[in-house]
Amino acid sequence: MPHYVLVHQVERFPESQDEWIELWRAVRKRCSEKAEWLHSFMDTKTTKLYCEWRADDLEAVMECFGPESLDMAPIEYTTEIAYFETEWLDEE
Repeated sequence: MPHYVLVHQVERFPESQDEWIELWRAVRKRCSEKAEWLHSFMDTKTTKLYCEWRADDLEAVMECFGPESLDMAPIEYTTEIAYFETEWLDEE
């Protein structure tokens, strides 16, 4: 299954951690078996959020977002990536 990275620019932060969690829970609940959100990283200087997904296609990922999440963190950029586990480098 392909892997994708989505880069979001966080425009506005929730008022509480609970609100933040509920917002991203809603994203996960909208996902189907065609898209899995793997993990995210935030650059605290630029407030860019980098999210890695495994999905059948980019459309399956996009179906996971509702208007509220995209209003708070619009997508700036998407790309399909080549993925490998670094643990493989330790095998001989």
